[in-house]
Amino acid sequence: MKIDSKKITLETQQAFQTSKEQIAKFNLLDSYVSSYEYKSLHKKFLTATTIKIDIELFLDEINLYSDQFQPWGTKHKDIPRYGLALVNQNGMFNENDPINGSLHEWNKLYPSSPIIETDCQKLTDAMSMISLRPLRIFDNHWCRSNILKWHTGAHFKPHIDTVLPSPWLRLWATTDSDNLDIRYDQGDGTLIKFENIEKGRVYIIDTSIVHDAISYSDNVYQLFLSTLPSSINILKEHLCLE
Repeated sequence: MKIDSKKITLETQQAFQTSKEQIAKFNLLDSYVSSYEYKSLHKKFLTATTIKIDIELFLDEINLYSDQFQPWGTKHKDIPRYGLALVNQNGMFNENDPINGSLHEWNKLYPSSPIIETDCQKLTDAMSMISLRPLRIFDNHWCRSNILKWHTGAHFKPHIDTVLPSPWLRLWATTDSDNLDIRYDQGDGTLIKFENIEKGRVYIIDTSIVHDAISYSDNVYQLFLSTLPSSINILKEHLCLE
């Protein structure tokens, strides 16, 4: 079955441009990654960096925060997916934190109280984990970021997370690439699986392309990270050589 990427992109844009408050928030943004810079950085759907996470250490440390994971969003709570805030609006583990959910969904439900990635620049205590130290090169460049925990059957439906020019960049990693499929639109509405993902490797992910994901096992973690446009030179310095 093919997807309608144009429709998905249009619906996403509309969700963030419905109210005067949403329009005003985007009008206040003063920094974007240009379409040229974005495409130069995203050579593929997933572009490997030299940044790696020690997965064994991470899986040990994350147990300290097991009580802080929250169901992902307010809809589809039957889907076993959970979020832990790494970077949010106040640096605290908040009950019912909208950051632990789809901001597309939030903005559709509460257009007069919009939240976007750049509203979130405060690090929570979870970012202090030793296993996440390689990520700290992005300190002072962070915006909304999470750790996702998925069990069998957890998934995201086809969606996008940004349009070009983009006010943020996305990074992504997983602890279990053997039991997680992430697919992207190859240009004709057909979703294809990205192959040869290295567990623990941090990738620059092109979320302007429609994509989805599904877990085939329990306790599959993903790093779901966003950085400001000011991080672009750091990312360029840490690209893997082809």
